[in-house]
Parts: sequence; C-alpha cells; structure tokens
Amino acid sequence: MHCLGELKKKLKADGVDGFLVTSEINVRYVTNFTGNESILLITPGHDYLFTDFRYAEQAQLDVPWAKIAVKKVSLIKTICGRLKRLNVKKLYVESSHLTFSQYLEIKECMERIKLVPTKGIIEYYRERKTQEEIEKIEKAIVVAEKAYLEIRKKIRVGVSEKYLSDILEFEIRKQGGLRSSFETICVAGSRASQPHARATDRKIQEKEAVLIDWGATFQSYNSDLTRVVFKDRISRKFEKIYQIVLDAQRFAIECVKPGIKAKDVDYAARSYIESKGYGECFGHGLGHGVGQEVHEYPVINKRSKEVLAAGMVFTVEPGIYIPGWGGIRIEDIVLVTKDGCNVLSRLPKSLKDIQI
Repeated sequence: MHCLGELKKKLKADGVDGFLVTSEINVRYVTNFTGNESILLITPGHDYLFTDFRYAEQAQLDVPWAKIAVKKVSLIKTICGRLKRLNVKKLYVESSHLTFSQYLEIKECMERIKLVPTKGIIEYYRERKTQEEIEKIEKAIVVAEKAYLEIRKKIRVGVSEKYLSDILEFEIRKQGGLRSSFETICVAGSRASQPHARATDRKIQEKEAVLIDWGATFQSYNSDLTRVVFKDRISRKFEKIYQIVLDAQRFAIECVKPGIKAKDVDYAARSYIESKGYGECFGHGLGHGVGQEVHEYPVINKRSKEVLAAGMVFTVEPGIYIPGWGGIRIEDIVLVTKDGCNVLSRLPKSLKDIQI
C-alpha cells in the first residue's frame, strides 16, 4: 500500500472527498493489484477497487483491505453509483489518464460533481524508490545483462538485426524476466543514427557497429540499457566518437548526488559533447526515471526543474548520431544515494570491451 496514508492526509488537507486513480500503473503502485482495466477510488474513509468479473477473485486476494466493486454495465457508471452513495462533491482526477469519454460519462451521471484535474500526485511518490523497489529493479537489470551476454556471443557478419532482437527476447524470459520491458532496438551500421530505429531483416556487414537498447521486466519493474559492439577492428573515427560519449557519461554520473538539479547532470554530458563539436548530434535528453514504467520521473534533460533526491533511479544515456554514418549511445542506470550515487548496471563498456 505505497503512499496510501499520505494520499488520505492530502485529501483531508485539501478538502477533497475522493481521488479517482485511472492510471493502471498508479493503481498497481498503490495497491499491488496486477490486473488491468480497473480503477481505484481513494476516500478519507474507505477505498474501492472497481473491476470486472475477470479480475474479481484476484482483486479480493491482491487488495483485501479495499472494497471490491464489480461492474454491471460500465466501469464509470458503477463508479458513479458509488460516488452518489458516498455523497462525493469534489473529486480529484488524473488529468493525464482520465479519458475524455470517461470524463463525459461522469459529468452525464453526476452533473453537480466538481472534477479537479491533478497531475503527478502519485508519480511524486513513485520517484523515490523503496528498498524493495530498488531490489526488483536490480533484478531486472541482472536479467537483462545475462540475456545480453548470451546473445552477444551470436553477433556475427550475416546475422540480421531482427534475429538478434528475437533471441534477446527469448533469453530475457529464460533468465527469469517476464518479458522485454519495451521493443528492443537492435540496429547495425548507418541505421544506428536513428535513436529509436526498429530492428529489421538487414544483415550485419563487416566492420559495422551494432547498437542494442533493451530491457527486462521483473515483477512489474523494468530495466533499460544500451551497449554498442563492434565486429572486427574499430575504426579511428568510431573510436574517437565512442570515447567522447563514454567520457560524457562519466562526467554526468560523477555529478549525481542529492540536491543537484537534474538539468545540471544533463549539462555535464551535453556541454562536453558540444565542446567536441558534436552538440547538434545529441538531440535527446540525458535520461529518465525507471521503475514500474520504462520512462517515468525524474526527467533528466536541459529543461528539467527537478532536484535529485536519495532513492531516485534513472538512466544516464548520452549519444552522438550522425546521419549516413551511424550512432553511439551508452546507457546505464544509477541510484541516487544519501551522499552520491551507485551505478546499478555492470556490463563492461570500455573500448577494449566492445570489440568482438
């Protein structure tokens, strides 16, 4: 029951009768309920999980402290019936997750209810991971790393991007992961200039680099890593650019600690890449939070207003992408500690380590 007590205190302090949680991830975070198509209503008194027949028994087992309500016609109409009985007049809703059709259905059923749009209330708590959450993320990282080391042995000339991507998915499951945490990016040669290119049937050629961005899901928590490997002898240009990205990542990680602005971590890497003449080739943010979602708070980019705090877990992934030539990205996951940070991922990444 993550943060439930704090949420109830907030409702009382704000003079709000209830909080309708429609984000599947946020419902799972607060309740540990793993079913989908369910909505949570938090009130200062009792809490209600609205679901359908498929998840009724599971809900009773996962959330024994909540009142389980099984929908009869539609989930929203069932919720509105409960809101009326509770005499809810002012209701917090998640503006980023309540659909427009759900909004209209609520207003049609309850014309006088005041819906108060909110953003980031539960996400605020999700930013700072508990020890249990950190351990699950670490396990997701271990699963991903073991799977990668297995498929790394299979990287050779003539093997397709899609083949490597497919067997990586298999290895993640074999190593104990639920699945890949997102569609694996596996691209070779000049295609690596596209940061999120999809794997294709294109075969790896001689003297080509292969960029793999992948992750594993373990007990609802995710990992997200990127490594580049080079088949054959590394060219001087590749060696130079790779070292710039590697150094940029190191500079960023070295400045991670509580109280530091997220945008300053981004700046540590970005300013170095810019000083080497490749600033225009690094167009995305330096990193993002990782947890029950692959991309969550905190956001690590040059516009971020967030300040780092102990317990935050996020990626550090600088990159340089040159159309027609290729791209390099190195991505690891760090945990902010009380006096600095720990790098949770362990895969080697020096120039000598990436040559196969």
